[in-house]
Amino acid sequence: MTLQQPLAELLRPQQLGDLTLPQRDIDRLQRMVDAGQIMGMVFHGSPGLGKTSAARIIIQAVAGESGMEINGSSLTGIDSVRERIEPFARSGSLFGGNKICLIDEADYLSKHAQASLRHVIENSWSTCRFLFTVNDVGKLVPAIQSRLTLVCFDIAPTDRDQVLRQLRARYRSRLAELGIKYDEASLDQIIGVYFGDFRKIAQQVEWEFT
Repeated sequence: MTLQQPLAELLRPQQLGDLTLPQRDIDRLQRMVDAGQIMGMVFHGSPGLGKTSAARIIIQAVAGESGMEINGSSLTGIDSVRERIEPFARSGSLFGGNKICLIDEADYLSKHAQASLRHVIENSWSTCRFLFTVNDVGKLVPAIQSRLTLVCFDIAPTDRDQVLRQLRARYRSRLAELGIKYDEASLDQIIGVYFGDFRKIAQQVEWEFT
């Protein structure tokens, strides 16, 4: 069959319950969303684990139109902080509540940009929360790390079986909804081989079954 979008996009999580995280972590994030108050956080871990999807779900649920997304890999310098991020963060929301600024791939930000962001995070706490996604948390300066809560998306060995069950169940459900015929044994094998990179799993499933 011919898909209108890459399968990785069609399978992108749409709600927190779709995330391939241990249930306790999903529950923590859901409690914040339900309360309408989130912490400043850094989602870190290997590529393809759903960090950006999680941040976007939170922004849509909590901030809606009062959210902004910055790509840290393309807007790396201090000018981006001064001209775009700081004015956004310090101004009040037209809809009430806090704004949310997502900096995706924030580990690409220069050290000068991070130093400037440290002050923005401190001085705009009453109006804005920050979400960072990074592959390498070690590239964030300690001053940033100390001001945001670190949330690791890498799957611990003790959580592997639970997350595998969640992932298999979600793939079977979504593939059926999309009308994609698949072989269960082959699907389970793909998930097992590429477990830990959910984008790669979707690519291999698309290659095998569409």
